[in-house]
Amino acid sequence: MKYTTPVLLLALAVGGFAGAQEKQARQGNDAATRALIDVENKWVEALVKSDIATLDSIFADTYVDTDEHSHRTDKEGVFSVLKSGDLKLDSLKLFDMHVHLYGDAAVVIGSSAQAGSFLGGPLATNIIFTDTFVKQNGKWKAVASHRSVAA
Repeated sequence: MKYTTPVLLLALAVGGFAGAQEKQARQGNDAATRALIDVENKWVEALVKSDIATLDSIFADTYVDTDEHSHRTDKEGVFSVLKSGDLKLDSLKLFDMHVHLYGDAAVVIGSSAQAGSFLGGPLATNIIFTDTFVKQNGKWKAVASHRSVAA
């Protein structure tokens, strides 16, 4: 009986410490989640405006994009399409986004509804996407994207 009280107090202290650490990690994850969703929204605004400077700040130098037609291009390829005027986005809305954090890496999955054209033909209306980010110098940078036409 005389060991029960110290063991119980130790268990409560360790449990309280672990709970505080978990709460702190959750708050950190909440901040990272908000930051990544903000980057995603900034990204689509820049796409609609063909704002290459903003996209350049979001994309890592090694960024790779795989579109809904299985075409793969790098950062400069994306910029080239935007500069050419071949892609015209009238609107692009993101929804159902989920952020998965892995230390200094993150994956954002979600859906989008878009209107516009590419090379004169209409864009697919509904897309699902997976975007991969890494944290470089304290800033989230997109390193890869993959889109598919939603069923």
